Amino acid sequence: MVIKKILGAALTFLAVGCARAPIKSVDQSMRKADAPREIQDDLALLDLGEALLANIERLKAISGSSSLRFGKIEIEKSKYVESLEYLLSALNADSSGELFLKTLKSEFDFYEVYGGDSGWGSVFVTSYYEPVIKGSLKKNKTYTQALYEAPSDMIKVDVKEFARVFPILESYQSVVIEKSRDGALRGRLIKEDGADRLSVVPYYSREEIDVQGKIRKTAKVICYVEPIDAFFLQIQGSGRVELTNGKELRVGYAAQNGHGYRAIGKALFDIIPKEEMTAQKIKNHLRSLPADEAQKIMNLNPSYVFFQKQESEPLSFFGTEVVAGRTIATDQMYFPKGALAYLQYEKPIFSDDESDVAQEFTKSSRFVLDQDTGGAIRGPGRVDLFWGRGKLAAQASGVMRNPGRLYYILPKKNAL
Repeated sequence: MVIKKILGAALTFLAVGCARAPIKSVDQSMRKADAPREIQDDLALLDLGEALLANIERLKAISGSSSLRFGKIEIEKSKYVESLEYLLSALNADSSGELFLKTLKSEFDFYEVYGGDSGWGSVFVTSYYEPVIKGSLKKNKTYTQALYEAPSDMIKVDVKEFARVFPILESYQSVVIEKSRDGALRGRLIKEDGADRLSVVPYYSREEIDVQGKIRKTAKVICYVEPIDAFFLQIQGSGRVELTNGKELRVGYAAQNGHGYRAIGKALFDIIPKEEMTAQKIKNHLRSLPADEAQKIMNLNPSYVFFQKQESEPLSFFGTEVVAGRTIATDQMYFPKGALAYLQYEKPIFSDDESDVAQEFTKSSRFVLDQDTGGAIRGPGRVDLFWGRGKLAAQASGVMRNPGRLYYILPKKNAL
């Protein structure tokens, strides 16, 4: 719910000479396009209605944000809410969905995103899910890894506030947003050598937390799980823990240590070919290794997520409960949260519930809501689709690494 450095990617693009130029502002993030020839939804439209209603209520509840940016187009929040309510009324008035689609085509425009190297509209689609793992309230031989709450010594450095006073930091602010959900650096205070003054230094990395035990005195433990399960739970950002006492504990994202996300799969290309790489194969390989060797590989990703206990379903960055099959995560630098969109993607089909390799991928499409962010979801050509909860969701999301197309849906000028 977790980061690649833009500069490194940009230098790679320049080196190969065939990649598209990176965009420099939100103005370039999308443009008006023709609507797709066929508009279909592979889920029940009733689900969309419920998700759309919750999305509308959240938009109304958010204070301080007066507009949404869609590339060069800026729409007042109240106007956008009105347009979504109009679509929802059409959806509720006709269970077949025909009135909804008719209204969509006649009174709304489609805007294609800047996309990736394949051009306008093109996106690389991955998926995330809510894991269900085993754990214990007490540490034992099986469950050795703590799930931590946010540590008390971790501080927030709000770069946005500094940029207001020191405009030279405005360009740096965008880099910080790449690493943090709230555009802030994470650090800790230390005493300068030979002085009473305090300095701010980066917060601890994964290795410093899990191997060196740097936060054992400053962070409360929620429960204990297997180390590999903890690692992948952090990537997903939320999940459920089935405890040995028979109870279930729900945990959600609380904070992150400020370090950039690094995909460990890149270090395993000599073991798992890139074209065959899936989350399940990475898990299986890690489980085949001695614990210390597996930990060394996981330490390659210094990013670390802290959790909090939750009573409700997992919450998105936008503040709504994530909706299976409807919530997407995108880069908040370019795309507005709370926006309705249309996603064309390749849906995995499996021969059975145990397979970690898709038998085939079929072309599918659905309406989605941009409500979330992710540490690895960066740039105008990335989309992460929330698949759902549990084993089957894990199976599907583990193989979702395919091209797709993404459109945002805006009311036509003076249409409503």
